[in-house]
Amino acid sequence: MFVNWAHYYIPKCAIVLSYVFNPTFIYLVMSDRKSQMGNYRYLLITFAFFNMACSLCDVFVPMCVHDHRYMFMVYISDGPFVSKSFAGQWAIAIRCGFISCTYGILNVHFVFRYLVLKRGELLRRYFLPYGLILSILFCVFHLLLWAVICQIYLFPVTEKRVYIEQSLRDLYDGDSMDLNFLAALYGDTTNEIRRDSWTGILLITAISTYSVCLYFIVGYKIVTGLNENVQMSRRTNEMQRQLFKALTVQTVIPICVSFAPCVASFYGAAFLIPFPNFIYWMSPVAVALFPFLDPLAIIFFLPSLRRRLNFHVKISVYARSSSSSDPSNTRSSRPGANF
Repeated sequence: MFVNWAHYYIPKCAIVLSYVFNPTFIYLVMSDRKSQMGNYRYLLITFAFFNMACSLCDVFVPMCVHDHRYMFMVYISDGPFVSKSFAGQWAIAIRCGFISCTYGILNVHFVFRYLVLKRGELLRRYFLPYGLILSILFCVFHLLLWAVICQIYLFPVTEKRVYIEQSLRDLYDGDSMDLNFLAALYGDTTNEIRRDSWTGILLITAISTYSVCLYFIVGYKIVTGLNENVQMSRRTNEMQRQLFKALTVQTVIPICVSFAPCVASFYGAAFLIPFPNFIYWMSPVAVALFPFLDPLAIIFFLPSLRRRLNFHVKISVYARSSSSSDPSNTRSSRPGANF
């Protein structure tokens, strides 16, 4: 179901950029021997692979958001899972679960950065492989918990399909009876549907809110720990501050492009807040931008990675310019030069 050109093309451009910058980021982190990242490099690499998985989801499960009076819905707008099916219904639930997985990964990053300051020996002894495996399982749990909540409480029963049918047809010429979507219906419905809708939305809001609160609480402890740790060398302290700045930007991006739009979409319909339509279709577009903005933010705030990226770019440009200005190449390119 076509929404508009921006909704169709911007995520696809973001997908291409994600598969350019994330592998580049992985290479820079793996080949970096000067910075004191330690085991943290493995978390960064895991996050980069997660970014590419998110982009892959956007290829097969592109989303859009719509609301009408008391109903909010997120649906598959294109791709192989657009038509109503069991697999398509789980596809949209898991795609939404990736949003929660982002929060889980950031939780792990904040806890890791805190433990580096307070329990560094514990990390050096147990993080590989136990800590890394536990971190991945925690993030998968975040993803599946959100997906299951969506399937149980926000499932598109027939009454929801009928409620949104005319609005969706008028705006996008879409058929709600043949779409895979998740929806909350807060009014003009039965008590059971209203109760399930509020339960589902409040549960996934709680998951998001606890994560955001954890960022602020643990982040504050990290800052105070960096200021109080007099045993840490100046170089190590500076590196820890740079990593924390990068993590802060990593956190601000999903809060702006994911948490805030989601909360606005969740509760706009509940309280009949008349948000402009572009707010809804821009939400999934903003979410699609995160996978390539994330590695760029880390590279920008870590000087060692930024310098090495600049070095490789300069080498590439110099090699091309040298090749083009080589006299032998110039002579061979002239008519009759080979005779």
